[in-house]
Amino acid sequence: MHVHAQVLDYVGRYTSIRRWRLAGLPTFLPPQKVQLVLDACDRTTAMGLRDYAVLMALAKLGLRASEVAALSLDDIDWQSGSVLVHGKGRRQAMMPLRHDVGAAVVAYIRQGRPASACRRLFLRMLAPHVGFASGCAITMIAKEALERAGIHGYAHHGAHLFRHSLATDLLRSGASFAEIGQLLRHRSIDSTRIYAKLDIEKLRELSLPWPGGVQ
Repeated sequence: MHVHAQVLDYVGRYTSIRRWRLAGLPTFLPPQKVQLVLDACDRTTAMGLRDYAVLMALAKLGLRASEVAALSLDDIDWQSGSVLVHGKGRRQAMMPLRHDVGAAVVAYIRQGRPASACRRLFLRMLAPHVGFASGCAITMIAKEALERAGIHGYAHHGAHLFRHSLATDLLRSGASFAEIGQLLRHRSIDSTRIYAKLDIEKLRELSLPWPGGVQ
């Protein structure tokens, strides 16, 4: 019991130290850096086309890694320009499919997606050509893309960084918490307010008011 308590104490202290070390790091990419990551994809290759479409879904639609991994060919309604997203807790939501994201997906399907009976949208490049088992592979694609673009020193370093960056950009552009929450499919406004934890000095440099009034 004593050893167990020591382990819990160590884990608690390690987690606190790690959070303290990450506290001063940026938690979002500015739009120009997001574009830098997208531009670093080699779209002359099948893998580059896939990774670019994956990153567009993360950066422009704000999808979670698990949601991108779960997308199927049947989830896209090309006539209405919408996509069915399978979210947390088996919740589903129909979202508008941005034209630029749709174009990236079409390019991947036509030129990069391997021939396969699997209905998942994004497939492994190596045989067997099946969908990803979880969002972990999408997170790895995001991490490798950030490395490729030479982007380091962020508190998040994976798929979630793009979701957070989209929310932050919308907030700075004047979108309300309700609008951002609707896009990110949050059930509570409190979940959306997490994305308001921005660098106050950066907001002052932009001459934008701190959301919610004077703090």
